[in-house]
Amino acid sequence: MTRSRGVRPAVAGAVALLAVTSILVGGPSAVSAQSGQIVVNSTTVEPSEPYVGESVTVRATVSNFESSSGGVDLKEITLRSGGSIVAEANNLGTLGPGGSVDVPLSTTFTSAGEKRLRVHVSGRHENGNVINVEYPVIVTVEERDVRAGLSVTEQTNDTVDVELTNYGNTNLSNVEITASVNDSQVAQRYTANLGPDTNRSVVFDTADMSDQVVLFTATYTVDGETYTTSLSKEIDDESVPGEIRLTSIETTRTTGSVTIQGDAANIGNTDASSVLLTVKETENVSHGSPSGGYFVGRVEGSEFATFDLTAQLSGEPTTVPIEVSYIVDGDRVTTTQEVPIDSSGTGATPAAGGPQSNRGQGSGGSSGGLPLSLPVIGGVLVVVVLGGVGIYRWRQH
Repeated sequence: MTRSRGVRPAVAGAVALLAVTSILVGGPSAVSAQSGQIVVNSTTVEPSEPYVGESVTVRATVSNFESSSGGVDLKEITLRSGGSIVAEANNLGTLGPGGSVDVPLSTTFTSAGEKRLRVHVSGRHENGNVINVEYPVIVTVEERDVRAGLSVTEQTNDTVDVELTNYGNTNLSNVEITASVNDSQVAQRYTANLGPDTNRSVVFDTADMSDQVVLFTATYTVDGETYTTSLSKEIDDESVPGEIRLTSIETTRTTGSVTIQGDAANIGNTDASSVLLTVKETENVSHGSPSGGYFVGRVEGSEFATFDLTAQLSGEPTTVPIEVSYIVDGDRVTTTQEVPIDSSGTGATPAAGGPQSNRGQGSGGSSGGLPLSLPVIGGVLVVVVLGGVGIYRWRQH
Protein backbone atom coordinates (compact mmCIF):
# COMPACT_ATOMS: atom_id res chain seq x y z
CA MET A 1 0.00 0.00 0.00
CA THR A 2 1.30 3.46 -0.93
CA ARG A 3 0.00 6.87 -0.04
CA SER A 4 0.26 10.15 -1.95
CA ARG A 5 -0.06 13.68 -0.80
CA GLY A 6 -2.94 14.74 1.50
CA VAL A 7 -3.07 11.48 3.51
CA ARG A 8 -3.15 11.91 7.27
CA PRO A 9 -2.85 9.11 9.83
CA ALA A 10 -5.99 7.80 11.50
CA VAL A 11 -6.85 9.50 14.78
CA ALA A 12 -7.37 7.18 17.74
CA GLY A 13 -10.67 7.40 19.59
CA ALA A 14 -12.66 8.58 16.61
CA VAL A 15 -16.16 9.75 17.35
CA ALA A 16 -19.05 7.36 16.97
CA LEU A 17 -20.62 6.89 13.56
CA LEU A 18 -23.50 9.17 12.81
CA ALA A 19 -26.67 7.99 11.24
CA VAL A 20 -26.01 9.85 8.00
CA THR A 21 -24.77 7.36 5.36
CA SER A 22 -24.26 7.79 1.62
CA ILE A 23 -24.23 4.42 -0.20
CA LEU A 24 -23.07 4.62 -3.80
CA VAL A 25 -22.72 1.81 -6.35
CA GLY A 26 -21.12 2.08 -9.80
CA GLY A 27 -18.05 3.39 -11.60
CA PRO A 28 -16.04 6.53 -10.85
CA SER A 29 -18.46 8.85 -12.60
CA ALA A 30 -21.46 7.68 -10.61
CA VAL A 31 -19.54 7.93 -7.38
CA SER A 32 -18.29 11.40 -8.23
CA ALA A 33 -21.72 12.73 -9.00
CA GLN A 34 -23.36 11.45 -5.85
CA SER A 35 -20.78 11.63 -3.08
CA GLY A 36 -18.80 14.73 -3.81
CA GLN A 37 -16.19 13.30 -1.43
CA ILE A 38 -14.58 9.88 -2.12
CA VAL A 39 -14.10 8.10 -5.45
CA VAL A 40 -12.45 4.85 -6.55
CA ASN A 41 -10.53 6.10 -9.57
CA SER A 42 -9.47 2.73 -10.95
CA THR A 43 -8.55 -0.86 -10.20
CA THR A 44 -5.91 -3.17 -11.65
CA VAL A 45 -5.67 -6.97 -11.43
CA GLU A 46 -2.27 -8.66 -11.05
CA PRO A 47 -1.75 -11.03 -12.76
CA SER A 48 -4.24 -10.05 -15.41
CA GLU A 49 -5.03 -13.70 -16.27
CA PRO A 50 -4.77 -15.61 -12.98
CA TYR A 51 -5.24 -19.35 -12.68
CA VAL A 52 -7.02 -21.39 -10.04
CA GLY A 53 -5.12 -21.30 -6.75
CA GLU A 54 -2.85 -18.43 -7.77
CA SER A 55 -2.64 -15.34 -5.56
CA VAL A 56 -4.48 -12.44 -7.23
CA THR A 57 -4.08 -8.80 -6.17
CA VAL A 58 -6.77 -6.23 -6.95
CA ARG A 59 -5.18 -2.81 -6.48
CA ALA A 60 -7.70 0.01 -5.92
CA THR A 61 -6.88 3.72 -6.17
CA VAL A 62 -9.08 5.76 -3.80
CA SER A 63 -9.14 9.57 -3.97
CA ASN A 64 -10.67 12.52 -2.12
CA PHE A 65 -11.75 15.42 -4.34
CA GLU A 66 -9.80 18.65 -4.38
CA SER A 67 -13.13 20.41 -3.85
CA SER A 68 -13.92 18.36 -0.76
CA SER A 69 -14.83 20.34 2.34
CA GLY A 70 -12.59 18.20 4.52
CA GLY A 71 -10.75 14.96 5.10
CA VAL A 72 -12.25 11.46 5.20
CA ASP A 73 -11.20 8.85 7.75
CA LEU A 74 -10.86 5.58 5.76
CA LYS A 75 -12.13 2.90 8.12
CA GLU A 76 -12.15 -0.10 5.82
CA ILE A 77 -11.61 -1.08 2.20
CA THR A 78 -12.77 -4.58 1.28
CA LEU A 79 -12.94 -6.85 -1.77
CA ARG A 80 -16.29 -8.65 -1.88
CA SER A 81 -17.73 -11.56 -3.81
CA GLY A 82 -21.47 -11.78 -3.43
CA GLY A 83 -22.12 -11.31 0.25
CA SER A 84 -18.66 -12.48 1.34
CA ILE A 85 -15.53 -10.43 2.08
CA VAL A 86 -12.52 -12.11 0.38
CA ALA A 87 -9.88 -9.48 1.25
CA GLU A 88 -9.72 -6.36 3.41
CA ALA A 89 -7.56 -3.47 4.62
CA ASN A 90 -8.41 -1.57 7.82
CA ASN A 91 -7.59 1.75 9.49
CA LEU A 92 -5.96 3.38 6.48
CA GLY A 93 -5.81 6.90 7.94
CA THR A 94 -7.37 10.18 6.96
CA LEU A 95 -7.46 11.16 3.28
CA GLY A 96 -7.37 14.92 2.90
CA PRO A 97 -8.77 16.97 -0.01
CA GLY A 98 -6.87 16.15 -3.21
CA GLY A 99 -5.22 13.08 -1.64
CA SER A 100 -5.25 9.49 -2.95
CA VAL A 101 -4.15 6.07 -1.78
CA ASP A 102 -3.43 2.74 -3.52
CA VAL A 103 -4.75 -0.25 -1.62
CA PRO A 104 -3.79 -3.84 -2.59
CA LEU A 105 -6.36 -6.54 -1.84
CA SER A 106 -5.18 -10.13 -2.41
CA THR A 107 -7.15 -13.35 -2.66
CA THR A 108 -7.26 -16.71 -4.48
CA PHE A 109 -9.95 -18.57 -6.37
CA THR A 110 -10.83 -22.26 -6.14
CA SER A 111 -12.58 -22.52 -9.50
CA ALA A 112 -12.21 -21.17 -13.00
CA GLY A 113 -14.54 -18.72 -14.72
CA GLU A 114 -15.60 -15.08 -14.61
CA LYS A 115 -15.63 -13.64 -11.09
CA ARG A 116 -17.74 -10.50 -10.40
CA LEU A 117 -16.28 -8.66 -7.43
CA ARG A 118 -16.71 -5.29 -5.74
CA VAL A 119 -14.27 -2.93 -4.03
CA HIS A 120 -16.13 -1.45 -1.03
CA VAL A 121 -14.84 1.70 0.72
CA SER A 122 -16.14 2.70 4.16
CA GLY A 123 -15.19 5.99 5.80
CA ARG A 124 -16.33 8.99 7.75
CA HIS A 125 -16.13 12.66 6.78
CA GLU A 126 -14.77 15.18 9.25
CA ASN A 127 -18.30 16.48 9.69
CA GLY A 128 -19.35 13.03 10.96
CA ASN A 129 -21.14 11.77 7.85
CA VAL A 130 -20.56 8.10 6.99
CA ILE A 131 -19.49 7.36 3.42
CA ASN A 132 -19.75 4.00 1.62
CA VAL A 133 -18.55 3.61 -1.99
CA GLU A 134 -18.45 0.51 -4.22
CA TYR A 135 -16.64 -0.16 -7.47
CA PRO A 136 -17.19 -3.25 -9.69
CA VAL A 137 -14.29 -5.53 -10.67
CA ILE A 138 -14.43 -8.48 -13.08
CA VAL A 139 -11.67 -11.13 -12.93
CA THR A 140 -11.41 -14.05 -15.37
CA VAL A 141 -9.80 -17.09 -13.74
CA GLU A 142 -8.27 -19.90 -15.82
CA GLU A 143 -7.64 -23.52 -14.97
CA ARG A 144 -4.07 -24.14 -13.78
CA ASP A 145 -1.86 -25.48 -16.56
CA VAL A 146 1.52 -26.87 -15.47
CA ARG A 147 3.47 -27.86 -18.60
CA ALA A 148 7.20 -27.72 -19.30
CA GLY A 149 9.56 -29.45 -21.71
CA LEU A 150 13.28 -30.12 -22.15
CA SER A 151 15.21 -29.99 -25.42
CA VAL A 152 18.83 -30.17 -26.54
CA THR A 153 19.49 -27.02 -28.55
CA GLU A 154 23.21 -27.38 -29.39
CA GLN A 155 25.94 -29.98 -29.06
CA THR A 156 29.70 -29.61 -29.57
CA ASN A 157 32.57 -32.04 -28.99
CA ASP A 158 32.61 -31.44 -25.23
CA THR A 159 29.36 -29.63 -24.29
CA VAL A 160 25.60 -29.80 -24.74
CA ASP A 161 23.04 -27.03 -24.24
CA VAL A 162 19.81 -28.17 -22.53
CA GLU A 163 16.80 -25.84 -22.63
CA LEU A 164 13.73 -25.85 -20.35
CA THR A 165 10.59 -24.19 -21.78
CA ASN A 166 7.51 -23.24 -19.75
CA TYR A 167 4.46 -23.97 -21.94
CA GLY A 168 1.88 -23.50 -19.17
CA ASN A 169 0.36 -20.51 -17.36
CA THR A 170 2.16 -20.96 -14.04
CA ASN A 171 5.47 -19.67 -12.67
CA LEU A 172 8.19 -22.32 -12.28
CA SER A 173 10.48 -21.76 -9.29
CA ASN A 174 13.43 -23.58 -7.65
CA VAL A 175 14.40 -24.92 -11.08
CA GLU A 176 17.13 -27.60 -11.15
CA ILE A 177 18.31 -29.64 -14.16
CA THR A 178 20.38 -32.78 -13.62
CA ALA A 179 22.23 -35.21 -15.92
CA SER A 180 22.32 -38.94 -15.10
CA VAL A 181 24.07 -41.91 -16.71
CA ASN A 182 23.02 -45.46 -15.79
CA ASP A 183 20.79 -44.13 -12.95
CA SER A 184 23.74 -42.25 -11.44
CA GLN A 185 23.66 -38.44 -11.32
CA VAL A 186 26.79 -36.96 -12.86
CA ALA A 187 26.02 -33.21 -13.00
CA GLN A 188 23.44 -30.61 -11.97
CA ARG A 189 22.66 -27.02 -12.94
CA TYR A 190 20.29 -24.33 -11.62
CA THR A 191 18.36 -21.59 -13.43
CA ALA A 192 16.29 -18.56 -12.48
CA ASN A 193 12.51 -18.84 -12.18
CA LEU A 194 10.54 -19.24 -15.40
CA GLY A 195 7.32 -17.37 -16.13
CA PRO A 196 4.75 -18.56 -18.69
CA ASP A 197 6.00 -18.79 -22.29
CA THR A 198 9.66 -18.37 -21.34
CA ASN A 199 12.72 -20.64 -21.57
CA ARG A 200 16.22 -20.91 -20.12
CA SER A 201 19.31 -22.94 -21.10
CA VAL A 202 22.09 -24.59 -19.12
CA VAL A 203 25.36 -26.07 -20.41
CA PHE A 204 26.67 -29.51 -19.45
CA ASP A 205 30.22 -30.78 -19.97
CA THR A 206 29.88 -34.04 -21.92
CA ALA A 207 33.58 -34.88 -22.43
CA ASP A 208 33.10 -38.02 -20.29
CA MET A 209 29.65 -38.90 -21.66
CA SER A 210 30.50 -39.70 -25.29
CA ASP A 211 28.43 -42.49 -26.88
CA GLN A 212 26.30 -42.81 -23.73
CA VAL A 213 22.58 -42.23 -23.14
CA VAL A 214 22.16 -39.32 -20.72
CA LEU A 215 18.89 -38.66 -18.85
CA PHE A 216 18.31 -34.94 -18.32
CA THR A 217 15.70 -34.19 -15.62
CA ALA A 218 14.20 -30.80 -14.71
CA THR A 219 12.71 -30.41 -11.22
CA TYR A 220 10.70 -27.32 -10.25
CA THR A 221 7.93 -26.16 -7.92
CA VAL A 222 4.54 -24.55 -8.64
CA ASP A 223 2.53 -23.16 -5.73
CA GLY A 224 4.54 -25.31 -3.33
CA GLU A 225 4.10 -28.55 -5.34
CA THR A 226 7.08 -30.31 -6.98
CA TYR A 227 7.04 -31.38 -10.64
CA THR A 228 9.57 -33.06 -12.96
CA THR A 229 10.10 -33.49 -16.69
CA SER A 230 12.79 -35.60 -18.37
CA LEU A 231 14.57 -36.12 -21.69
CA SER A 232 16.91 -38.94 -22.81
CA LYS A 233 19.68 -38.05 -25.25
CA GLU A 234 22.52 -40.11 -26.70
CA ILE A 235 25.68 -38.01 -26.68
CA ASP A 236 27.45 -38.51 -29.99
CA ASP A 237 31.23 -38.42 -30.09
CA GLU A 238 31.85 -35.79 -32.76
CA SER A 239 35.62 -35.72 -32.32
CA VAL A 240 37.90 -36.57 -35.25
CA PRO A 241 41.13 -38.29 -34.10
CA GLY A 242 44.34 -36.42 -34.79
CA GLU A 243 46.03 -37.34 -38.07
CA ILE A 244 49.36 -35.95 -39.35
CA ARG A 245 49.84 -35.23 -43.04
CA LEU A 246 52.71 -33.44 -44.76
CA THR A 247 51.55 -30.36 -46.68
CA SER A 248 52.98 -27.23 -48.37
CA ILE A 249 56.01 -29.25 -49.51
CA GLU A 250 59.04 -27.53 -51.09
CA THR A 251 62.01 -29.53 -52.39
CA THR A 252 65.48 -28.23 -53.25
CA ARG A 253 67.64 -30.70 -55.18
CA THR A 254 71.40 -30.53 -55.45
CA THR A 255 73.95 -33.02 -56.72
CA GLY A 256 73.32 -36.26 -54.86
CA SER A 257 70.82 -34.90 -52.31
CA VAL A 258 67.47 -33.19 -51.82
CA THR A 259 66.20 -30.91 -49.02
CA ILE A 260 62.51 -31.23 -48.15
CA GLN A 261 60.69 -28.49 -46.23
CA GLY A 262 57.00 -28.19 -45.37
CA ASP A 263 54.30 -28.44 -42.71
CA ALA A 264 53.28 -31.39 -40.56
CA ALA A 265 49.53 -30.63 -40.40
CA ASN A 266 47.08 -32.21 -37.94
CA ILE A 267 43.86 -32.61 -39.96
CA GLY A 268 41.93 -34.00 -36.94
CA ASN A 269 40.49 -32.10 -33.97
CA THR A 270 42.32 -33.98 -31.22
CA ASP A 271 46.01 -33.53 -30.39
CA ALA A 272 48.81 -35.67 -31.83
CA SER A 273 52.00 -36.00 -29.75
CA SER A 274 55.53 -37.32 -30.20
CA VAL A 275 55.38 -36.57 -33.94
CA LEU A 276 58.53 -37.89 -35.66
CA LEU A 277 59.35 -37.58 -39.36
CA THR A 278 62.06 -39.84 -40.87
CA VAL A 279 63.45 -40.33 -44.39
CA LYS A 280 62.69 -43.97 -45.19
CA GLU A 281 65.62 -45.70 -46.92
CA THR A 282 65.19 -47.40 -50.30
CA GLU A 283 67.55 -48.60 -53.03
CA ASN A 284 68.00 -45.00 -54.28
CA VAL A 285 67.26 -42.98 -51.09
CA SER A 286 69.16 -42.85 -47.81
CA HIS A 287 69.41 -40.58 -44.77
CA GLY A 288 71.05 -37.30 -45.55
CA SER A 289 73.10 -34.77 -43.65
CA PRO A 290 72.45 -32.74 -41.55
CA SER A 291 69.07 -34.37 -40.90
CA GLY A 292 67.39 -37.51 -42.11
CA GLY A 293 64.91 -37.30 -39.24
CA TYR A 294 62.94 -34.46 -37.61
CA PHE A 295 61.22 -34.55 -34.21
CA VAL A 296 58.19 -32.23 -34.32
CA GLY A 297 56.67 -33.04 -30.90
CA ARG A 298 53.05 -32.12 -30.21
CA VAL A 299 50.70 -30.76 -32.87
CA GLU A 300 47.30 -29.62 -31.58
CA GLY A 301 44.09 -30.37 -33.43
CA SER A 302 43.68 -28.35 -36.66
CA GLU A 303 47.21 -26.87 -36.25
CA PHE A 304 50.58 -27.51 -37.97
CA ALA A 305 54.33 -27.32 -37.42
CA THR A 306 57.20 -26.91 -39.90
CA PHE A 307 59.87 -29.52 -40.64
CA ASP A 308 63.17 -29.78 -42.56
CA LEU A 309 64.61 -33.07 -43.89
CA THR A 310 67.54 -34.04 -46.11
CA ALA A 311 67.86 -37.23 -48.18
CA GLN A 312 70.83 -38.64 -50.12
CA LEU A 313 70.00 -39.76 -53.65
CA SER A 314 71.52 -42.23 -56.06
CA GLY A 315 70.29 -42.86 -59.54
CA GLU A 316 67.19 -40.93 -60.57
CA PRO A 317 64.47 -41.49 -57.94
CA THR A 318 61.22 -39.58 -58.51
CA THR A 319 59.95 -39.68 -54.92
CA VAL A 320 61.30 -39.72 -51.36
CA PRO A 321 59.33 -41.79 -48.82
CA ILE A 322 58.80 -39.97 -45.49
CA GLU A 323 57.73 -42.06 -42.52
CA VAL A 324 55.33 -40.18 -40.21
CA SER A 325 54.99 -41.52 -36.66
CA TYR A 326 52.85 -40.03 -33.85
CA ILE A 327 50.70 -40.86 -30.80
CA VAL A 328 46.96 -40.13 -30.79
CA ASP A 329 44.46 -41.22 -28.12
CA GLY A 330 47.22 -43.30 -26.46
CA ASP A 331 48.11 -45.30 -29.59
CA ARG A 332 51.20 -45.06 -31.83
CA VAL A 333 50.31 -44.59 -35.52
CA THR A 334 52.81 -44.88 -38.38
CA THR A 335 52.17 -43.89 -42.01
CA THR A 336 54.36 -43.21 -45.06
CA GLN A 337 53.98 -40.36 -47.54
CA GLU A 338 55.78 -40.21 -50.89
CA VAL A 339 57.18 -36.75 -51.68
CA PRO A 340 57.57 -36.23 -55.46
CA ILE A 341 60.85 -34.70 -56.72
CA ASP A 342 62.17 -33.90 -60.14
CA SER A 343 65.43 -32.78 -61.66
CA SER A 344 64.43 -29.10 -61.55
CA GLY A 345 64.20 -29.25 -57.75
CA THR A 346 60.53 -28.25 -57.59
CA GLY A 347 58.43 -30.52 -55.37
CA ALA A 348 54.73 -31.31 -55.70
CA THR A 349 52.02 -32.03 -53.19
CA PRO A 350 52.80 -35.43 -51.62
CA ALA A 351 50.51 -38.39 -51.83
CA ALA A 352 49.62 -40.09 -48.57
CA GLY A 353 50.53 -43.73 -48.17
CA GLY A 354 48.29 -46.19 -46.36
CA PRO A 355 48.54 -46.25 -42.57
CA GLN A 356 50.74 -48.93 -41.09
CA SER A 357 49.20 -49.43 -37.65
CA ASN A 358 51.95 -49.93 -35.14
CA ARG A 359 49.92 -49.48 -31.96
CA GLY A 360 51.30 -49.32 -28.45
CA GLN A 361 51.31 -47.05 -25.45
CA GLY A 362 53.31 -43.86 -25.86
CA SER A 363 53.87 -40.76 -23.81
CA GLY A 364 52.96 -37.37 -25.20
CA GLY A 365 56.00 -35.13 -25.43
CA SER A 366 56.91 -31.88 -27.14
CA SER A 367 60.06 -30.55 -28.71
CA GLY A 368 60.89 -27.49 -30.69
CA GLY A 369 61.19 -29.25 -34.03
CA LEU A 370 64.45 -31.16 -33.58
CA PRO A 371 66.37 -32.43 -36.65
CA LEU A 372 67.84 -35.88 -36.00
CA SER A 373 71.13 -37.18 -37.53
CA LEU A 374 70.61 -40.89 -38.02
CA PRO A 375 73.83 -42.72 -39.05
CA VAL A 376 73.76 -46.49 -39.25
CA ILE A 377 76.72 -48.35 -37.74
CA GLY A 378 76.81 -52.12 -37.90
CA GLY A 379 73.12 -52.25 -38.68
CA VAL A 380 72.25 -50.25 -35.53
CA LEU A 381 70.50 -46.89 -35.78
CA VAL A 382 72.47 -44.37 -33.68
CA VAL A 383 71.33 -40.87 -32.63
CA VAL A 384 74.32 -38.51 -32.46
CA VAL A 385 74.24 -35.12 -30.69
CA LEU A 386 77.39 -33.06 -31.25
CA GLY A 387 78.59 -30.61 -28.61
CA GLY A 388 75.12 -30.19 -27.18
CA VAL A 389 74.19 -28.11 -30.22
CA GLY A 390 70.92 -28.82 -32.00
CA ILE A 391 69.70 -27.12 -35.19
CA TYR A 392 65.95 -26.81 -35.41
CA ARG A 393 63.16 -24.90 -37.04
CA TRP A 394 59.72 -24.50 -35.52
CA ARG A 395 56.59 -22.71 -36.49
CA GLN A 396 53.34 -23.31 -34.67
CA HIS A 397 50.16 -21.60 -35.73
